[in-house]
Amino acid sequence: MTPKRFLVVLGHSLHVRNFVASGCLDQLAARGHALTVLMPGELLAEVRRVGRTRLADLEPLEPYAAGRSAGWRRRRFRIASFVQRSGFKTYRHKVRVGAAGSWSYALEARAYARLARRRDLEALARRVEMRMAPRRAALDLIDRVRPHLVFAPTLIHDGSEVEVLKAARARGVPVAAFAATWDTLTSKGFFLIPPDRLLVWGEESRRHAAEHHGLTADRVLVTGAPHLDVYGADAPVEPRARFLAARGIDPAQRVILFAGTTISYWEDEPRQLRALSDAIQGGELKDCVVWYRPHPRRAYRDVQAIGELPGVFVDDQVVRQKTEGVSSYSSSPDDLAHYRNLMSAVEAVVAAFSTMILEAALLGKPSLVVAFGAADGAPGRLFPHTEYEHSIELLATPGVLVCHSLDELKQGLQRVFAGDFVELEPVLRERAARMAHNRDGGARVRIVEALERLADGGGDRR
Repeated sequence: MTPKRFLVVLGHSLHVRNFVASGCLDQLAARGHALTVLMPGELLAEVRRVGRTRLADLEPLEPYAAGRSAGWRRRRFRIASFVQRSGFKTYRHKVRVGAAGSWSYALEARAYARLARRRDLEALARRVEMRMAPRRAALDLIDRVRPHLVFAPTLIHDGSEVEVLKAARARGVPVAAFAATWDTLTSKGFFLIPPDRLLVWGEESRRHAAEHHGLTADRVLVTGAPHLDVYGADAPVEPRARFLAARGIDPAQRVILFAGTTISYWEDEPRQLRALSDAIQGGELKDCVVWYRPHPRRAYRDVQAIGELPGVFVDDQVVRQKTEGVSSYSSSPDDLAHYRNLMSAVEAVVAAFSTMILEAALLGKPSLVVAFGAADGAPGRLFPHTEYEHSIELLATPGVLVCHSLDELKQGLQRVFAGDFVELEPVLRERAARMAHNRDGGARVRIVEALERLADGGGDRR
């Protein structure tokens, strides 16, 4: 096809990991298209240092991002959106947690709840936003690049791409978005600037786009996630024995991946890891190593001591990123391969709330979902996350076991070691494929082809 001009907005290190480290944008550039890529300025040097990319036109996002007043306004919009969506359990929990942690949040939430009885808060927010002219620099950017398509992977709630999208709207340029995470469409609020087309992970995400955002089927394209192509059947894998031995772990031992979660739940992880360490030392979990991978947002100082627990190994990639990198997510292609090597080496995943449950299922491996606090006087405190809308189908999958106590977790691990979940591998793979269309390793190709079609006229603004 005739080469097109793309303006790509990567407003978060997660997007840089997904689309640069995966090589997805390189594939688009390799087909002769011109790409102008915006990203946080602190990541530019890291991406250039890593190299191995065809992307030449890289620019800092900051000159085109929102100013302080717009950021303040959009934070109010986000709280209002959460309140309006509180009919969903996910948002009801978010509002409750936010109000418990901040008196100003609680006051805002109560005021929005009263207003929501009379007005559609999200429609009101969009009207207010569209009365505000886009940033002049963002308009000048659109005029300079003259893109056929603006592509903006999104976390929705952070709003880093909004000024560029408003400028694209003002100039009549179509916009395509990509739902960045497993739960983006069900837990991050509303699209302040709805995209013309939305690329999503799998069929579950397509359903979420309709139910949570009112997007019609013709506006949603199922592609899979580029960074999950490492779980494709033909993706290269380092031999398990070599991968573990390089980190001082005896390959004869059984390895369990403990995947860390976000701030609402991570305070329990040190206690749970100590309990598992004690079980290893006491013989309940024999010949076992717990591989702890903290959530990328967790500070290294929070996990240093955990690596000293007997039977616990702290993920070396995370340690390297925390001590050497500038972002929570690596820009290196080698680090994406690390996910697959790690997942191939472990027997199962333990997590309260993590995309790694889905990643394990792509390989047919079971997960044990933590739904309890450890010795904190509130054993049911973590249970609501098992009812989040994006979790329901996955947690109902045979081979994904919800554990309501430490004893249930240890019994679940013993069942894993006994091979009780082996026969469930096909079910896990099939269910995971509905949520992440990556078993063939072809998401990057589908994304590139979809963007080409949209740039060629398939994404005309409605």
